[in-house]
Amino acid sequence: MSSFRVLPGLPPYGETAMPVPPDWGHGAREGLVVEFRTDAGERWVGNFRPGLGGIDGVRLHPDGHNVIVVSAGAAWFVDPNRREVSELGDAIDGMWPVANPNGLVMSRQGLAFVRLGPAGRIWHTRRISFDGFQHVSLSSTEITGLAWAPWDPEWTPFRVDLRTGRVEGGSYNGPDLTQWEILATY
Repeated sequence: MSSFRVLPGLPPYGETAMPVPPDWGHGAREGLVVEFRTDAGERWVGNFRPGLGGIDGVRLHPDGHNVIVVSAGAAWFVDPNRREVSELGDAIDGMWPVANPNGLVMSRQGLAFVRLGPAGRIWHTRRISFDGFQHVSLSSTEITGLAWAPWDPEWTPFRVDLRTGRVEGGSYNGPDLTQWEILATY
């Protein structure tokens, strides 16, 4: 089974770290540096370009084999065995494990949420907030919190069904111009 760990910086010896994306990292720039070990026991290091803001984090993908890397909000899908990386999204500012099915929920740009399961994306909410969330809490069945609005009161409650991605409340109720909403159907 492949494994991973965050390193404190670029290794001073050994194989050069793989820049992610490939055209980034030259000129001694350093992002989030992660060491991967393949199923065959080989080690390699990725140097992940930071995004424009958000969290840093590395988690096992819900499929149990691949890895999700988030570098200052820029999210990447990594297949450690093949040394393949693809971009997942940007401005990730929160990431939580969930169950039934096992997976991850990520807050995207403080505007919406996306849920990943073993087979990939399960759902993506519509835009919920004008600009940010407060007091986000996850239970076994829902996400609750407050969404920011440019009027009084500034914070509006919302609820997201963890099974389907359906949203109730929130401060943004305009058209889904981004076409983000993809609900799970059961």
